[in-house]
Amino acid sequence: MNIIITGAGHVGFNLAEYFTALGHQITVIDHDKGLCDHINSKLDVFVVNGPGSSPAVLAEANIDRADMLIAVTSNDEANLLACNFAMQKGVKRRIARVRSSAYLEVEGAGGIDLESTGVTCLVEPERGVVDRILQYVDLPGVLETANFQSNRIYLRGYRVEEGMPLANKSLRDIRAMSSENPMLFVVIVREGKTIPPVGDEVLLPGDEVVAIMPKESFPHFRALINSESLKRRKIVVSGSSLTAVHLAQALKPMADTVVLADPDLEHGTFAASTLEGVDVFHGDTTDPSVLEEINIRDADCFIAAGDQEDNIMACLIAKAEGAGMVIAIRDDERYSGLFDSIGLDHVINTREIVLNTIIERIQTVSIGVYLKLRSSDTEVVRFSAGRKSRVAGKTLIQLEKQFRKKAIVGCLVRNGEVVIPGGETRIEADDEAIIFCGKDFLPRVKKLFNPPEKE
Repeated sequence: MNIIITGAGHVGFNLAEYFTALGHQITVIDHDKGLCDHINSKLDVFVVNGPGSSPAVLAEANIDRADMLIAVTSNDEANLLACNFAMQKGVKRRIARVRSSAYLEVEGAGGIDLESTGVTCLVEPERGVVDRILQYVDLPGVLETANFQSNRIYLRGYRVEEGMPLANKSLRDIRAMSSENPMLFVVIVREGKTIPPVGDEVLLPGDEVVAIMPKESFPHFRALINSESLKRRKIVVSGSSLTAVHLAQALKPMADTVVLADPDLEHGTFAASTLEGVDVFHGDTTDPSVLEEINIRDADCFIAAGDQEDNIMACLIAKAEGAGMVIAIRDDERYSGLFDSIGLDHVINTREIVLNTIIERIQTVSIGVYLKLRSSDTEVVRFSAGRKSRVAGKTLIQLEKQFRKKAIVGCLVRNGEVVIPGGETRIEADDEAIIFCGKDFLPRVKKLFNPPEKE
């Protein structure tokens, strides 16, 4: 497949690296010559220096022969314009990252239909960040969380504690307990080591486990870990961003009181006029006196969704002042391990969410890695079973030797239905499989799911 990516920043670079590894022909466009030189030296891609919204630059990038355009520059207008030109040139798939509420809130923008402007798939970073944070707030103590297939498949990681219904039970016993609520435990981490989640393995207090399940099985999973769905007393969100406003709005059903602390008076005034049932407070949460004024010690959760550099500091101060769970939003994935060690409960990487969202929504290509579990060396991959592949028509028991206990099929998506597999489950041609395996075994998985030669 011939894919053009406009924007050679973190997301664009990672998309180019990802699709190149899958064997696709990639062209990257960026107006910054330094970024172009960097990506040209690191990846085997065709690089064009210039604005991605320029017809001449797109022509140089061979837009006439492109199957897909992914516009992920920092400029919404440039992304939309690139998609419009691509539509005029007959490009079938046109993906744009858009941040501004002027485009996202279509009613306030006069009913603008972005699809008619050329966008076939819209990626909203703020929405993805909000969804991820809601998952953490909804299940306090969760170690790993992700939703797949438009929120129809849940992945959750949790630490086993004495007294939980699943504690000191074998996976086989838990499967029997969950016969009407299918789920599969795909990762067990014990004393820092990943161990195979086989049927006779008993879950011990202190183990970190990761399970995958259909959305409908999630209440049963909560029951297994003794986690009720309770309303929080108070949640504080800080920041003068669109994300902060969306968060405050989305969190209202989950808490008795939601407070938005906005350091920008003008933006705070706008937020107050937009949000009903949210207490909007003017102040900078990196100032301990402001946190004291909003009674941060009463907050079950504090979320820093403002300036990237201030978010970490605001969370540290809020934690020191008595807040419960603290969550920081950050673009940079560096030092994530350090942040965990200094007391931050969760750091949300917006670039990673954008990258994963784009990858998940592109279903016309073979999907590879799109989630790295933090609690182990396991990666989550998704592959479609080729009609002539080695896995098509085989049961999981028949594939044991090929998987060598290094890969686990967590679930299958077949004709739109979610299947939690057992040993007798057969992988059919065109099934999409979500697989858990180590990075070193990924090439083997790719060979198993792809036909030996082009169909």
